[in-house]
Amino acid sequence: MSKIQANWLNSPFIQEIAAILGPADVRFVGGAVRDTLVGRTIKDIDAATRWLPEQVSEKLRDAGIKVIPTGIDHGTVTAVRGAEVIEITTLRRDVATDGRRATVAFTDDWLEDAKRRDFTMNAIYMAVDGTLYDPFGGAEDAKAGHVRFIGDAAERIREDALRILRFFRFHAHYGRGALDTDGLAAVAANVVMLEHLSVERIRDELCKLLAAPDPRPCLMAMTDADIWSHTPVVDIDINGLGRIMAAEKALGLDADILMRLVGLVGSRAVSVGRLLKMSNRESKILKAFSAGFTGSLPANSKAMRVFLYQHGRDAGQGAVMAHPACWGSELAETALRWSIPEMPVRGRDLIARGMNPGPAISEVLRQLEDIWIDSDFSLTPDQLLETLSA
Repeated sequence: MSKIQANWLNSPFIQEIAAILGPADVRFVGGAVRDTLVGRTIKDIDAATRWLPEQVSEKLRDAGIKVIPTGIDHGTVTAVRGAEVIEITTLRRDVATDGRRATVAFTDDWLEDAKRRDFTMNAIYMAVDGTLYDPFGGAEDAKAGHVRFIGDAAERIREDALRILRFFRFHAHYGRGALDTDGLAAVAANVVMLEHLSVERIRDELCKLLAAPDPRPCLMAMTDADIWSHTPVVDIDINGLGRIMAAEKALGLDADILMRLVGLVGSRAVSVGRLLKMSNRESKILKAFSAGFTGSLPANSKAMRVFLYQHGRDAGQGAVMAHPACWGSELAETALRWSIPEMPVRGRDLIARGMNPGPAISEVLRQLEDIWIDSDFSLTPDQLLETLSA
């Protein structure tokens, strides 16, 4: 055991949680511990405890802490105070697994709980005083950027096939150098298990992977491991993703998962998004990005303004990102910065001028919109309405 300093442990809420459950009966685990070890910003805080979920809920409520039964059947409750949130899960052991889900039983054994986790860097427990409990050498692996399965890699994958994708995703975010050879061998031996996963789980892992600073090495390793043919993605274009990432850097844009997906699958983006059951909002963005990325570039800034008005910002950004020759130009600046206006005349304006409600109003509005667009969006409402008298 060793002890480390973690500023987030000094939070009064965390200290209170530890005091309520007992310092010996609650430990922090997962991302917060892992990210502390590698010097990253802490996002979510998860804790594990020997207490049963009903006992956890009772103790917290008695202390005046709000409790949400997030996944109480699986042992998880969420403690909330203001903006601070801590998920607390009772120690568990696997009773049975089928590659997609596990039947679990509660336990009071920290090692049993650790054994059911996926990677060594995710099975590091930290007490409220900063003492680490690290049964599988996860702290050393985290610092070395070594994503390593706990115990037998193939057995961990057979417990849950999603761990195949998590293996690559974690390496993309935390790994350094070559991927773990035992992990790769286990993936190759069990890759067909991916076909039994829901598309939602596959989609979520792919999106998290695409958010990595540079996911390309892991994406190529996935190609070598024949991952894609067992998923709705089927195939990828790593060069297309490279163009997107180069554009992000040149244009000063943050990484956009949906834009990266367009680069990765090209003209198939809309159909892949449909297969992955993207939300309606995400599907709309994919369609716009894809139309811009795979279409032709507007000839000049005026044409780009028309393009943006008709197709939206996402399509304009896609068009610019697909054409390196325009990066840094006025055309690119227009696509990224121009404030897209709204048609300044509405049906109510025409009714106020004496027009009767009906189909004729829609036709007049279309004519006025064409005039407004031809003016490069410069005519005011009064100027547009004056054209009706011309």
